[in-house]
Amino acid sequence: MMTSSYFILRLNAFSNSVVILLTLALIILCPLIIYLLLIRPGSMPKLFAYLSFILCLAAAYFIIPPSQRDFLNHILVWLIPILEITVILFVVYSIVKSVIRYKDINSNKRFNFLEVTRMSLEPKLGNGFLLGVVLTELSVFYYAIMVWFKKPDITRDEIFTYHKSSQIRTIVIVFSILIVIEGVLFHYVIQLWSDIAAWIFTVLNIYALLYMAGFYNSASFLPHVVNKNKLIIRLGYQSSIELDLRNIESINKAEQRGIGDKVPKETYYSLLNIDSPQYALFLKEPVLMKGSYGRKKYVNTVIFRSDEPDEMINRINLARDQQSSEKA
Repeated sequence: MMTSSYFILRLNAFSNSVVILLTLALIILCPLIIYLLLIRPGSMPKLFAYLSFILCLAAAYFIIPPSQRDFLNHILVWLIPILEITVILFVVYSIVKSVIRYKDINSNKRFNFLEVTRMSLEPKLGNGFLLGVVLTELSVFYYAIMVWFKKPDITRDEIFTYHKSSQIRTIVIVFSILIVIEGVLFHYVIQLWSDIAAWIFTVLNIYALLYMAGFYNSASFLPHVVNKNKLIIRLGYQSSIELDLRNIESINKAEQRGIGDKVPKETYYSLLNIDSPQYALFLKEPVLMKGSYGRKKYVNTVIFRSDEPDEMINRINLARDQQSSEKA
């Protein structure tokens, strides 16, 4: 259908009604056929029906020649805002519904907004890049704004902070000042060319400020965790890794490295480049490291720092010894 429409719309003799019919076919029939033949009979998430509609809409825009896009442009004027509002309402509805269900079922358990959000969206978005992007964006706003109204409960004995002795606070303050200065200066410069572009640039700078504030707060409220069986190493909401204590081959002092030195692909570097690493965990088997925006990779070495490094290592060794004695 798309191929035929491409050639038909480039013929000389056809009426406006033909253009309208082919436009409607491209943006309605094509997604409908994809849904009936591929999505509905299979086990693909229903979200792909929405994505197929977006892709067919984009394909129609490129298939229809610019001189014949009047009807399509009139559709896009009201269709694009509707699509955006639909996505926002869908995400908000899914989150609210899952939060209410989670509170009803687990009334005695601690409530984790982002974890409940992940559980509610994973069946709809899958456990891939798209889910990672949505969760990262929600994390930015949660730790930049919402965390001030209801702080997460982290008062447990097995947590170890890492932000107090780190340069995270300094980096956040310095870059926030630079972002504000840059935003004000370039707003007026870009405004000489385009008001819309100037305000888009300003909005992006505001988002950058929220990202920096959210990163610092997430480093405060997402500490390292050591319990009986698991170890969780984090760097705010930017990255984290969870591993079994039995998978640790050895624990050594970390080698110092320069700011420009490249981190090996199989190494998880859980600190800023300007901070000094303290300890390195060498693993028996590779473990999946999860980063922001859905980034993932398997690593066999974890380099980290802590505000209480010696105490944290002692706690890890104690938990490993307890595992060994229980196994024996």
